[in-house]
Amino acid sequence: MDKHNACSNPSGSPYYHAFRLACESLRCADIEERAGKSGAYFKKREDGHCLIRLTFLNHSCLVHFPEIAVSYEDEREDVPLWSKIIILHYLMQSQGLPLTGEWISFRQLSGGEIYYPAFEKRSEKPLLDFFTHRVDLFEQAGLALGGTRIPAGDRGVVVTALPRVPLALVFWKGDEEFPPEARILFDSSVTAYLSTEDVAVLAQQTVFQLIYRARNITHNKS
Repeated sequence: MDKHNACSNPSGSPYYHAFRLACESLRCADIEERAGKSGAYFKKREDGHCLIRLTFLNHSCLVHFPEIAVSYEDEREDVPLWSKIIILHYLMQSQGLPLTGEWISFRQLSGGEIYYPAFEKRSEKPLLDFFTHRVDLFEQAGLALGGTRIPAGDRGVVVTALPRVPLALVFWKGDEEFPPEARILFDSSVTAYLSTEDVAVLAQQTVFQLIYRARNITHNKS
């Protein structure tokens, strides 16, 4: 049994059922079309086996079809189950639309206003709390995550979490009049690639990865 194939590997995780449904949906799809609309690399062998390669939060990931096994290309550890779900949802939901260049907040997504308090607590607040006194480290961590600088706030980076899903993370240091602030923004085309729930999970994990890289930078300097 392939250890990377969560579809055939029972788990007590609450995400397991969601992953099984995603596997079943993708097996019924035109996999080459799905890869094309998601901006992923696609290769089909003579025996019918297909391989999809895409970058996910600066990791090169492979999706094998039709068994739907998800693994890192050059890393030995397993891909977390939540990551597999996001990757498969992205493949299934991608509409192939171009980026608009218009940044929107989570509140502007369908249902985003209702779920914003949870989004703020799980994503923007941890980002703010960790980097309030580490503003210079914010940009360094973003670059380590494969991001690029943008002229926004006091520090801003864009991280391409998935081939066609960039996130803008912006930090303001604050002053005597205004407190520090952190915001996460999305290209308005994100609704053509992920559900609001998936966007929330992706943002939370992007922040986690940013903090993880910041800690590594600090550790390597000590």
